[in-house]
Amino acid sequence: MQLIAWALYSVLIITYLASAGFVVFHILRYSLCRTNAIFGVSFFLAVFMLLFFINLSLFSNLPLDKLIGNGIPFPRSSGF
Repeated sequence: MQLIAWALYSVLIITYLASAGFVVFHILRYSLCRTNAIFGVSFFLAVFMLLFFINLSLFSNLPLDKLIGNGIPFPRSSGF
């Protein structure tokens, strides 16, 4: 189950990176002033990398074996 969680998280990471590339491309391509484009891209990448590594470190510290190790982590009820 941990392998499945990491595989799904890897898809999410690839989506994050593709989205960041999309944003950087459009900042550089459609900015009217090159100085503002460089500042915008550097600011965006600094914040993105900070949040990206915080997200990655928090996910890697999750106790996945306790959360999904037994299949269903929540007690079953009759539905009422």
